[in-house]
Amino acid sequence: MARRSPHPEPIFFRQKTRSVFWPCVAVILAAAALVAASELTIAAFSPAGIHGIHERNPLSMLINVGVITAAVGLLWTATNRLGVSLALVSAGLLFTSSVHIRKLQLIGRPLLPWDFLEWRQVTSLAPTLLPGAGALIAILAGLLVLAALVALVRAVRRGRPRFPLPGLSRGGLAVASLAYLLTITFYAHLPLLPKAFMRFGVMHQVWDQRTNFQANGLPLMLLWNWEGLRMDPGSAYSAETVRVALGRDAEPPATAPPEPVDVVIYMAESLWDPTQLGVKLSTDPLPFLHGLMATHSSGHLISPTFGGGTANAEFELLTGMSTSFVPDGSFPYQHYVLKPVEALPSLFRDAGYHTSAIHPFHGWYWSRDVVYPLLGFNDFQSLSSFANAKQEGPWVSDEALVDHILEQLSDTRRPHFIMAITMSTHGPYSLPLTGAEQVRVTGDISPDNTLLLTNYAHKLRQTDRALERLVRTLEARPRKTLLVVFGDHLPMLGPNYGLYREAGYLKEPWTDAQRERMAEVPVVFWSNFAMPRQDLHLSMSLFAPRILEAAGMKPHGFFAFLEDLSRHLPVVRSDVVKTGAGAYLPLSERDADSPAPGSPAEWLRRYRLLTYDRLAGERFSVVPAREPRPSLPSSLAGPSTAKVHAP
Repeated sequence: MARRSPHPEPIFFRQKTRSVFWPCVAVILAAAALVAASELTIAAFSPAGIHGIHERNPLSMLINVGVITAAVGLLWTATNRLGVSLALVSAGLLFTSSVHIRKLQLIGRPLLPWDFLEWRQVTSLAPTLLPGAGALIAILAGLLVLAALVALVRAVRRGRPRFPLPGLSRGGLAVASLAYLLTITFYAHLPLLPKAFMRFGVMHQVWDQRTNFQANGLPLMLLWNWEGLRMDPGSAYSAETVRVALGRDAEPPATAPPEPVDVVIYMAESLWDPTQLGVKLSTDPLPFLHGLMATHSSGHLISPTFGGGTANAEFELLTGMSTSFVPDGSFPYQHYVLKPVEALPSLFRDAGYHTSAIHPFHGWYWSRDVVYPLLGFNDFQSLSSFANAKQEGPWVSDEALVDHILEQLSDTRRPHFIMAITMSTHGPYSLPLTGAEQVRVTGDISPDNTLLLTNYAHKLRQTDRALERLVRTLEARPRKTLLVVFGDHLPMLGPNYGLYREAGYLKEPWTDAQRERMAEVPVVFWSNFAMPRQDLHLSMSLFAPRILEAAGMKPHGFFAFLEDLSRHLPVVRSDVVKTGAGAYLPLSERDADSPAPGSPAEWLRRYRLLTYDRLAGERFSVVPAREPRPSLPSSLAGPSTAKVHAP
């Protein structure tokens, strides 16, 4: 008869511990291999090349290994299937790396957590986001996920897992994995850990996400940026500090003038002047726009974005708030606009205007269908309103958009505020030529960039013609009409600013002046009534008071503050701040703890606090919304109810 062990439970525990120890070692080694493979793949396909690996912080790489290990550990404790957990984490890292690579190739910026929040946008633009190697990596990731799910189903049917976790070990591994992830994510709020990390050069460089990735690697950068979705007021926040920052008490919006002015905001996708490149073209692609700029108030707006991110340009123009105060790469439309926001549409709506947004693309893109009502738009005409519309390449033409604007203005019973956003000049610009292009590149640049510039210039020529038809029609209106034309951002002409670099428009190293130049988009104020001419050069977020004034509405409260601010800081962008004297504000002064009263840094601090208050705070700077006022009486609505037809 076999003798019983005098210590049966400790032996059992040691056996269970040994059964878990070696799989855990295997997970750590697999995590290290996954991190190394991800970083090498990213380096091989990114613009910086493989030599960028040397910029990684070794300790950050070890922390990344811990992040992947903890992720596998959590899945292992949840499924009790080690192989399936490893496959799912591997697939997730593979897919994330592929999207990150493509974003680096396109605009030189790393992948950020909020890029995943609008999955419909990624899928709708998938053909242009993941060509070539990116598509192959994404397909491999998908196959790996499918294989993992199949393995999970088979394992469940089989019953007993190959590497089971005993109850005590399972609970301990879950707690340890979760504790590690929370500690790394919120390290900045823990005692001693920030100083320890700083000593070894490990820091969350939120002000420059490219450097953040280069130093810390993809998993760690993504983990840290989830916590960064929270906005920071930049200083003590209360009703009194907001009142002091505003420089006045919150006040109700101004009323409409006795003779209301119809306002059309015409934001043209990627509108820019390619003649600035210095590359010879056979003809000017924007002759009509250039003519308007020579005779009307015009100049440049400083866009908050480059090559994409139209929603942030819209947000800045409509609300007067600066995206430089939200986490780098995030979009207020998706992350912060969750309740009504005082903006140009709501101001005009409350003054008796009918407010409309027109954009010939999916209504859900950038969450516009949700956000526009919160900004004060009465209605939104999206792609579904453009059935059988004329196309320019893959997009609805500007001619069709102009038709919709004129149709809206044909109702003269009430004044209109219209925000129209074009689509025809959107990329890609690498499509094969059709032979119908009226603008040819005669300068000496590479074939790839010649194709990009030819397509882009051709699109601009069509936009210019549509704009001319719009203006010629508005000229004949008896009703006062204001038209504001501007671009949302510069076009993305080749990976890593390829055409800009080849043409010599972008020169290294980056300076504040260069950053400002790469954000300048044309703007023109046109009206069918007399207005004083002025030269414009200011950030998009500071432009709203000019529109209100041109429409005969006195800026109030926050918008009056913006008018004052534009004289002290005409350019406020995440990477460049310019004073009214023409000097660039050094980075060290932008977040000063106690800036001198009246200094540029003090104006910036006030602007940041007010943006926080209106977007994520208690809105102390906003008078409680009133019920929208009824439309103006017919005696003020205009002399005619006849429709305006396109010529």
